[in-house]
Amino acid sequence: MTAGQCVHAGGWAASPVYQAFCRSELADPYQVLDALRSAEPVHWSPVLDAWLVTSYQEVTAGLRDPGLRSDRVSINARAVPGTLRPKYASLLSHVSNWLGFTDPPKHTQMREVARKVVNPAVAAKSRPMIEASAQEIVAGLHLRDNFDLVEELALRLPLTVVCRLLGVPDENVTDFHQWATEVGAFAGQVDPTWDASAQSVIEQANEGWLKLEALFGRLVAQKRHDPGDDILSELVRAFDAGAISEDELIGLCVFILAAGHTTTRDLLGNGLYLLLARPGEADKLLGQPANVVSAIEEVLRFESPIPMASRLAGDTVTLGGKTLGPGSTVILHLGAANRDPDRFPGAETFDVLRKQNRQIAFGFGAHFCLGAPLAREQAAAVLEAMLPDLPRLQLKSQVPAWSTGNMSLRALTRLDVSWST
Repeated sequence: MTAGQCVHAGGWAASPVYQAFCRSELADPYQVLDALRSAEPVHWSPVLDAWLVTSYQEVTAGLRDPGLRSDRVSINARAVPGTLRPKYASLLSHVSNWLGFTDPPKHTQMREVARKVVNPAVAAKSRPMIEASAQEIVAGLHLRDNFDLVEELALRLPLTVVCRLLGVPDENVTDFHQWATEVGAFAGQVDPTWDASAQSVIEQANEGWLKLEALFGRLVAQKRHDPGDDILSELVRAFDAGAISEDELIGLCVFILAAGHTTTRDLLGNGLYLLLARPGEADKLLGQPANVVSAIEEVLRFESPIPMASRLAGDTVTLGGKTLGPGSTVILHLGAANRDPDRFPGAETFDVLRKQNRQIAFGFGAHFCLGAPLAREQAAAVLEAMLPDLPRLQLKSQVPAWSTGNMSLRALTRLDVSWST
């Protein structure tokens, strides 16, 4: 039964493709999302035990609604048996101090601190460093015959940039990526099923968090003794001034690290794939720097790196004519909203020259991503450095290697290419 057929049959929960979607097993989830948006844009999913929202109008309404709470670590942990909760208490407490997991007044206070160190001015000031790093990496690719663009460029650049801005020593970069990725996998968990896979995710996240806690503890002590011109030093000053607690300090550090490189990695990887797979669109950007800006927005719309934002209904909320009771899990699907044909004519077409492209890949409202300007700077630097070379690069496979198992990510696991002869 296809996604469209299960709509007409009224058998969402029984449909194998729908169940695979809920388990994040589909490399291409858009058939299910399109069918849901068309039939029931605010949909109760018995498989996810959550409301799934897929239309642009209702997703943006949900992002604005103060009744949908961001203090929601209970969603990520809802599958964990009560007997195991004490084991992961420190991890749960830590994630609740990520900026994206807080509500006012805590969110307001933490965001004000974060806004001083992650903002458009910092992104603009970092442009020379970003451009130099991108050009250095691309120059190195010319010495290779075959390589993975995700690993060698899409990951390497933002990881280098965010660690330099944070003030993290080079020898810690690889460890930081691994541990932040492990914690991030748990922070994106919405499946209510407790099984071996779910237990593995939280076990790895717990181990990663404990290592991050120890390492950031040492780095904080070092920055207090010998501060530098970096984000971590500024956050330590904010803590010493009483603007944030120690837990909030570490929470901001890990959140900036995790969000600061994984989202940009996926923006870069997705964008490079889309342009390599559609050379006609890449041609529109050559010698047209203004078009690079619109191309980045179209990548964000067409393959949103963070395709969903979960929320917890604090009170009874009405959305799309449906009543969402207190305590309900709500999944606002940004990726589906960004392909809503009622908002984006020809939404299924990737068009680098698209006009009126008010995509919401970085969220909307109070929780709009502070790192968006920095991500856009890096995307522009990569495209400007790579565009002349794209006609000479060949995809080793026309079938993209999309990551599965995590609804909060739209990411390629690999992007293998080679230089044409």
